[in-house]
Amino acid sequence: MSLRTAGIAGALAVAALVAAASMQSCAYFNTLYNARRVYREAEKVGVSETAAREQREKYKEVVKKCAQMMQDYPKSRWIDDAMFLMGTALVRQEEYDKAIRKFQEILTNFPRSKYVPRSIYWLALAYHLKKDEAQALVYADRFLKEYPGHELRFDALFLGGDIKRALEDYEGALDYYGIVATEAKKKEIVDESRLKSAELFRGRGEWEKAAASYRKVLRKGIPWERRYEISLALGECLVKTGECVEALALFDGLLAKATATLEMPPLLLGRSASYACMDSLPRALVEYRDVGTKYPKSIYSAEAHYRIGIIYQERLDSLKLAADAFAKVGNEYANSEFAAVSLERSSSIKRLLDLQKSAGKGESAEQAAEKRFMAAEIQLTRLEDIPMALSGYTAILDSFPETSVAPKAAYAIAWIRQIRLREKEAAIERYRALIERYPRSFQAKGALYQLGLAGADSLRAYLQAYRDSALADTTVVPKPAPAASAAPDTTSSGAAKPGALMIPKAALAAPVSPDTSRGEANPEILHAPADTTGRTRK
Repeated sequence: MSLRTAGIAGALAVAALVAAASMQSCAYFNTLYNARRVYREAEKVGVSETAAREQREKYKEVVKKCAQMMQDYPKSRWIDDAMFLMGTALVRQEEYDKAIRKFQEILTNFPRSKYVPRSIYWLALAYHLKKDEAQALVYADRFLKEYPGHELRFDALFLGGDIKRALEDYEGALDYYGIVATEAKKKEIVDESRLKSAELFRGRGEWEKAAASYRKVLRKGIPWERRYEISLALGECLVKTGECVEALALFDGLLAKATATLEMPPLLLGRSASYACMDSLPRALVEYRDVGTKYPKSIYSAEAHYRIGIIYQERLDSLKLAADAFAKVGNEYANSEFAAVSLERSSSIKRLLDLQKSAGKGESAEQAAEKRFMAAEIQLTRLEDIPMALSGYTAILDSFPETSVAPKAAYAIAWIRQIRLREKEAAIERYRALIERYPRSFQAKGALYQLGLAGADSLRAYLQAYRDSALADTTVVPKPAPAASAAPDTTSSGAAKPGALMIPKAALAAPVSPDTSRGEANPEILHAPADTTGRTRK
């Protein structure tokens, strides 16, 4: 073979190898390209049930294509591309552990890949979606520390805030959202941070702060759909803060502009709430009934009947009408968020009415006290009517002070002051009065425990000695302090007048710890209200 012939043959061989390599390169690039195309299609799929199934299938196809490419072309320079795409598709499929492994493989095997920062972000997201918030926060903070100028910075800050919120570190969450509001240049991103903060405030019941954040977002030019949702939330906040006239004007303004059928009922419910806020209760009842008539058998009619029941129970003291309204909620829409609580309220009110009807002549003091105590328990534990519960417990101390139920009622009053109303000094005085009046009772032991939690150590020591003396004296029953419950306990102070037992001033001046919430951790010696069947609630 001549040199010329050999050269030609060699050139042809090289050309063939280049062509083969090129074809191989095109093959795995096309596989990756198609996987990316399917992923983009999946991201654009709508929210219907059919669309959701289509979306799941597309993500499965992405994972399959990426896995095939990684298997067929393990030396490809696009292997990290395929691995990252596969990880994101697995997150979308809620296969979080598998996704986490893929992102971690990128960090380990491709430390210089352009996908390293994105993989760290997606690790934080995957752990967050998996509910492993501690690990999610590790990766979110790592991303923010190592890549402060990355294009995903604001996404990572939002994610960090969401993680903190899931950890119930609300101030930490607000810090993350606040950084976005400070650093972002685009109005849309700033608005998103304010909305995040508003939602957090709203979820915590900090209505004024939530309203302030919502107001900052509402401006000219935002799309109607966005304005509608934000305004609905703002209207709720205004009702909660007592800005009733402004709330009514807001809902009426939205009603004038709303065109879609589904936009109307939430606005009508908001307008009804505004009238209730203004104490225009007859008008509020008419508005709620109108919602029930216009949108029967819906979540809206269910809520309307629930709100009617609340007005009758809490504002008009018409328990029969309240029970009737609550009973309709489940029939309107069984899956309503108000159905279960309405059923419980309806049955509790009926039980309360039965107790009131059964009270009559011929009862012993013990029986009458038991019925009043059960009625007060229903008011407290089932109907959340604290003023009525306090009134009921106090009536027992006034009318039936020598019954076995009386120490329980005295403890209930102190417990409400301490746990529900956060009135520490009033609670301490009520516990003092209980020990002074019923030193041998089991509730006196619980009261001593609560005084210790409240930091009233000197008072507790003195009353402990008093109780020990009473328990040791088997011949004389300590005379109760007659003025400990001289008047119904419906005031904010709840303080009882000093009785027969004289407490040293040093004991009354005992230091008080700011933490009374721990009292709920010991139900055996707390009030432990009974349920409507008479069993002690643990």
